[in-house]
Amino acid sequence: MSGSTNNIDDLLRNNQSDHNLIIEAMVEQYRSSLYHLAISILNDHSEAEDATQDAFINAALHLDRYSPGTNMKAWLYSITVNICRGYLRKQLTRKHLDTLLITIHLVTATPAFDPEQSALQNEHAIQLWAAVSRLSVKHQLVVVLRIVHELPISEIAYILGINEKTVYTRLYDAFRKLRKWLNAFPDSDWVTKESP
Repeated sequence: MSGSTNNIDDLLRNNQSDHNLIIEAMVEQYRSSLYHLAISILNDHSEAEDATQDAFINAALHLDRYSPGTNMKAWLYSITVNICRGYLRKQLTRKHLDTLLITIHLVTATPAFDPEQSALQNEHAIQLWAAVSRLSVKHQLVVVLRIVHELPISEIAYILGINEKTVYTRLYDAFRKLRKWLNAFPDSDWVTKESP
């Protein structure tokens, strides 16, 4: 646990601490992480900003539900994912999420020096994330949290409010479907390498 998190926990344990000081410390430490999580789910800068702000407002209103000394990042991720789910439910189309998955992979992919190889990698990335976008939202969320955000199974379970076995089951189901859909692209070994 980082020193900053310890400082926030110490402030929370001190009943005399200024509530605003605690919120400011949380925002300073976790704003970037929560925004990155929100943008990776919503693929809309404005909505991601709103969702991040809503997450901190929700956290401020429910600070009594957080137990100092536990995992504040996972607690805030859980709040953010739930808020993003609400945003997703309001969207009439899932096009934002489809585009986001492709964008995230292209941004995070290691660039190739060979233009032809780079084009091939981009094509594989587009095929992969197009396949991921075909998954149900519950399967997309576990894939995004595990692969894009590299979270451990225990944190994904906490964030989504499910048990670890369910996370493994959803990942297994997601990768099984992705293997089937990507079977036509034998050069893409991502699914095999990233299986839980």
